[in-house]
Amino acid sequence: MSKLLDREYSPSSVARDTARSLRRYRTHSDAARSQLDVHIAVPYGEGHGERCHVFPAVPQGTRGPETPALVFVHGGHWQESGIDDACFAAEHAVAHGCAYVAVGYGLAPDRTVPGMIASVARALEWLVTTGPMLGIDPEQLHVAGSSAGAHLLAAALTGESAPQVRSACLLSGLYDLTEIPDTYVNDAVRLTPELARDCSPLRMPPPRCDSILLAAGRYETRTYLRQHKMYAEYLAAQSIPVTAQIVPERDHFDLPLDLADPSTPFGRTSLRHLGLAPRRPGPSTPEGTVTSAR
Repeated sequence: MSKLLDREYSPSSVARDTARSLRRYRTHSDAARSQLDVHIAVPYGEGHGERCHVFPAVPQGTRGPETPALVFVHGGHWQESGIDDACFAAEHAVAHGCAYVAVGYGLAPDRTVPGMIASVARALEWLVTTGPMLGIDPEQLHVAGSSAGAHLLAAALTGESAPQVRSACLLSGLYDLTEIPDTYVNDAVRLTPELARDCSPLRMPPPRCDSILLAAGRYETRTYLRQHKMYAEYLAAQSIPVTAQIVPERDHFDLPLDLADPSTPFGRTSLRHLGLAPRRPGPSTPEGTVTSAR
């Protein structure tokens, strides 16, 4: 294995304060579960790790119209983290009238990457069929994912049988996995070269999604920034409406904390992408390098 390649696939090598960001995931997520109405560890399938935390926009036991949902898939190199650390955007989503769903999918080495992709697709299919019982409008599903979660969503949304979603917000993802077998990441993930190619969204049909917001932090490795650019170009070439942004003063770990947060420029961008009006006025255009293709 190459030490240089390992560094390129190690986001913490250029992040400013990874430990602090990870603590914020947990503290914000703990606060959300203690302060909001939530269905804990709801099974959406029978596989290992196929559970989700569901935060309805309307309090339990209250009748009301079905609401949109923001479905979040966490990162962690397919081998770390979980739904208990993935609830940090729930408060902002619910405050804007949107249910929030943190999706788990099991982790390597117990799960394979193809199995994780299938789990995320199963979670979306489950929300289409079961969402109304949770107060969720199945025709207003918005998805977001960070790092490995962005990859899993990009892969799960491909193909004619994949569920159609309204929008996707993909943060700091990897969309070509062909170098992973040559890195330390593969010690747990165990991708063969063939599986790495087959599980790469850049080699798949385009995702079934009305529009995509693609973002990465300014403080990412060159490989993550390169893959961000490659996937933006791929989506544009496939006529998928995409807005691509490099977010100033953010890295791989603190960027997700801005999701749906109206106090941050990128949070306001993500709210506009969801079709939700930010609670406080923000700039008419997001900060950073933005390109759009339609």
